[in-house]
Amino acid sequence: MTGARNKEQVFEIRGLGLNDEVLAMAELERDPVFHKIAPDKYGYYISRSLDMGREAAVRLKGRDIRELLDQAGVKFNLAASAGTGAFKVALRAQLDWSGKVPKITVYRESMRQLHIAAEAAEGALGPVTFDRIVDIHLAHEYYHLLEYRGGQFTNELLDPVECLKIGPFRRTATILQSSEIAAHAFCKELLGLPYLPSLLDNIYLMQTGHMKMEQFAENVKKWKTILSENGLHML
Repeated sequence: MTGARNKEQVFEIRGLGLNDEVLAMAELERDPVFHKIAPDKYGYYISRSLDMGREAAVRLKGRDIRELLDQAGVKFNLAASAGTGAFKVALRAQLDWSGKVPKITVYRESMRQLHIAAEAAEGALGPVTFDRIVDIHLAHEYYHLLEYRGGQFTNELLDPVECLKIGPFRRTATILQSSEIAAHAFCKELLGLPYLPSLLDNIYLMQTGHMKMEQFAENVKKWKTILSENGLHML
């Protein structure tokens, strides 16, 4: 992919009118039971999830994420590789709280790939360094640690959706992506990012040719339309 193509993408990204709600809608849409959510409840899950993440970050504003992890007794390890194959979102960073000492493992190769993508954005994500990319993932995992130690994850604090009903029998499920939306909002607030860090996923996909800019632009239009149709454009 050429440098000229990268610059074109960045220009278009900045002109898409992205905000937290649009990017949160993108995350909500990925939930396994999204199709069970009533459209008039989209705003509830988006706004509550964003608020929970922001509120958790406000209490820690100005604190260094690595110092917070140290004070929380969490060990941080930068591993060489995320394993076999190409870039995998699930193996960027992992939080293991099963042992006596909680540990966050961040994978260097995945961070390097994201750093290259972030640099290609030329300011769309603010100033970026390799350490900044690592901190984004540490902050994300730290929010999940706060959830764990608080005894409830964000999705467990929000209304479940009905997934199955047979006579008197009802099965419900929580919206797992609400926890991810909250973690992104926490990360953005704590680190002072211009966008929810989930945008970096899309920049990476475009920068590596796995998704065309036109496709992302169409997705953004779709998410905005969904928000607007359900009276959420003023969120």
